[in-house]
Amino acid sequence: MASVTPSDVDARRGATSPRRSLPAALFFLAFTIVALTSQKTDAQTGAQRHFFALGNGNADTHPLDTHPPTRMIPLQATMSQAYPVIGVNADGSDLWPCHGRTPSNADCPTIDVPALPLPHGTFVTGVPAYSWALKNDGIFGFGHGNGVGCDAYADGTIGLAFADCKPCGQIATFFEDDTNDANDDLLQRVIVTQGLNVIFDSGVVDFGPAGPTVDYPVDVELYYDANFGFWPGAKSGPNNGNCSPDVAYPPASPALPGVIRQIVGGSTCHRPVAGKARIHAETVLAAPGYQQATGDPCSRHGVASPCYTVAWEQKYQIDQHWDVVLR
Repeated sequence: MASVTPSDVDARRGATSPRRSLPAALFFLAFTIVALTSQKTDAQTGAQRHFFALGNGNADTHPLDTHPPTRMIPLQATMSQAYPVIGVNADGSDLWPCHGRTPSNADCPTIDVPALPLPHGTFVTGVPAYSWALKNDGIFGFGHGNGVGCDAYADGTIGLAFADCKPCGQIATFFEDDTNDANDDLLQRVIVTQGLNVIFDSGVVDFGPAGPTVDYPVDVELYYDANFGFWPGAKSGPNNGNCSPDVAYPPASPALPGVIRQIVGGSTCHRPVAGKARIHAETVLAAPGYQQATGDPCSRHGVASPCYTVAWEQKYQIDQHWDVVLR
């Protein structure tokens, strides 16, 4: 098992931007809980990052005398329509997509006409698409969607808070986890490019470990509210606009901060143009190793010394990539 650092992640992707050596961890939930964090750094807000454990995987499909392979299995990756109305439910969960929950925490309790209960572990999501509009109009040209274009500069996003972030879609990846690894960190980085230009970079998003209550195999959905490029007033240079800044990093102690942590990718986001865009998602289970630091690694992030950086020892990895076209 190789030792993984942020620069290694860049090298595997062929990224050209330099990266700083930074920490990470995972926030894996055994129950149907959505975790999210908003960015409010230097007038930046990126797409929201979300985790959802959809429930047990396909354990019932395996004969009783066999076991699923010990690995992560990619299932699906898509960009789908987001947020008919931007906001949250009373319990803080997302309006969209909506998930079948227990009666005590109902996100999407019913579906269909006449109404039927939406089962636990299922969800309703937006229409997936290959073609996406750059300007503020019906995304597919037929009045579908929330009327938000994918060019962050044109759709009015100003990036000061979640309410100011207007995603045109949601980048979603699905995988089955058959690793039985409840202790290592779940990390993901999503990069969207047009030629040599980066138009979205989540940085390394650290969701934390699964914990002891996960029943394997489990199906996992990771999704990001997304538009592309940068918005009016966003700073230029690395980690601008939808190239995300650090969130909850570096930590003041060698432990998870209790929220999803993300670590800058070092990319500079360019404004998107009409044409094909490539989405690449790399998902990793890895063991974190914290190292104490003092001085500049802490102070440049506004964190008192000492603080902690992290490198990861990779255990499992999957890659998912696909194309969309912007019009």
